[in-house]
Amino acid sequence: MSVMKSTESKFEDFKINVKLKISALWIAVMFCYVYGDYIQIYVPGIMAKAMEVNSSIEIQLQFLAVAVLMVVPSVMVFFTLVLKPTINRWVNIIVSMLFILMLVATNLTETWWFYLFLTAVEVAISVAIVLYAWHWPKTCKAE
Repeated sequence: MSVMKSTESKFEDFKINVKLKISALWIAVMFCYVYGDYIQIYVPGIMAKAMEVNSSIEIQLQFLAVAVLMVVPSVMVFFTLVLKPTINRWVNIIVSMLFILMLVATNLTETWWFYLFLTAVEVAISVAIVLYAWHWPKTCKAE
């Protein structure tokens, strides 16, 4: 009787730490923000408005608000990698939820399809961040 050996090969895989997964999601959502803002300059009238910008305090505060919003995902990439799990989990859940609310609130009147598409993707990525953080793996303590 002959014994057949299985020669089926499988692709190597390894477990990726939740911190790396969430950091990668922050990077992905940040790219979507940048692409959305970049593509938006081609929307008729946007460049004309940009050329009318002056240095009033109101305009500077609006630009500062946008800068702060764009810095948050950037620093979340780092904070997700270095914060302790308990704090990390809640920071990611809270910040992602705030960004979801902001995305929905600021894009309710949007009519350009590319912007609606990117908003949907950004919300989906943010939901994934919340889910990964919510289901953060726990270790068992040895007794």
